Amino acid sequence: MMSQMSNDLPLAVDLDGTMILTDMSWMTMKRVILWRPWLLPGCIWLEITGRRPKWKRWLGKRLRFEPSELKYHQEFLEWLNQQHAAGRNLILCTASDAIVAERIAEHLGFFSDVMGSDGLVNLAGEKKRAALVARFGEQGFGYCGNSRDDLKVWSSAAEVVVVNPSRGVLSGLGEREYTLFE
Repeated sequence: MMSQMSNDLPLAVDLDGTMILTDMSWMTMKRVILWRPWLLPGCIWLEITGRRPKWKRWLGKRLRFEPSELKYHQEFLEWLNQQHAAGRNLILCTASDAIVAERIAEHLGFFSDVMGSDGLVNLAGEKKRAALVARFGEQGFGYCGNSRDDLKVWSSAAEVVVVNPSRGVLSGLGEREYTLFE
């Protein structure tokens, strides 16, 4: 099912698997740990003690990468550029660390703001939904995502945009209208 929404509605855009065709958290782990393997025990400790946002921040500060070298979903990126050109407010909203997300947003040049994990909160699933509702209100935003975790966010979104859906995502939307980019 396809939907068309107003450009007045702010649009939150997920990063990993949606706008880029990879996962920045895993890319960060690989790039940082590969060159500094002595950091691995600290990351494992933070993960098993429930402090994922802390290791994301820790690694994000150490990551060296060029946003221009990431693999982007080109058709979706073009659509986002059109949305921006039409005056739509676009927010990069990701579970990746905000330090990493801000570099990508700056490179792309069309996001008005970035919401990301911050060393204290892992901005995923229910926490992402709650943050967007706190900022824009229930049904006060559109959301672009790709995973089953995004079903929680879409439950509070007025517009649903699905990009590269993982298994079961479309059936999880039930009768909701959505725009699809594969």
